[in-house]
Amino acid sequence: MSTKSIRALLGNRPVFTVTQDTVLREVARLMADKKVGAVVVVDGGTLVGIVSERDIVFRGVGQGLASDTATAAQVMTPDPVTVDMDDAISDALAAKLGDKFRHLPVMDQGKVAGVLSYREIPAEYIMLFERFREMSTAHADDGC
Repeated sequence: MSTKSIRALLGNRPVFTVTQDTVLREVARLMADKKVGAVVVVDGGTLVGIVSERDIVFRGVGQGLASDTATAAQVMTPDPVTVDMDDAISDALAAKLGDKFRHLPVMDQGKVAGVLSYREIPAEYIMLFERFREMSTAHADDGC
């Protein structure tokens, strides 16, 4: 297994963006049309949040918001944790991808370059990372 960067996983895939004022129906339609689980929210090209399918369901529909009037700003995760395009996959896992987040915005030279999904991480990387974390915790508990 070779060490891959996030860039190697994402390739040249496009990033899909919405504004804070985009209504949830349009956000959901974009996600369905492009077959993605999350889109980034930008303001003048600057990352301000991320909206996932779970955000739409739990923070939107589940809270009784109307999809034709509620906006991305109402359900997004503001100021999301990000990783850099040239980071190692382990950096994404260390940023809680899979534990706390299912999608992470990926930055390249200060601009949003993509969204990394937990499902895209090869299983062997996840297993190695989990094993490393277990060993680190056990080692710390030994007082070393």
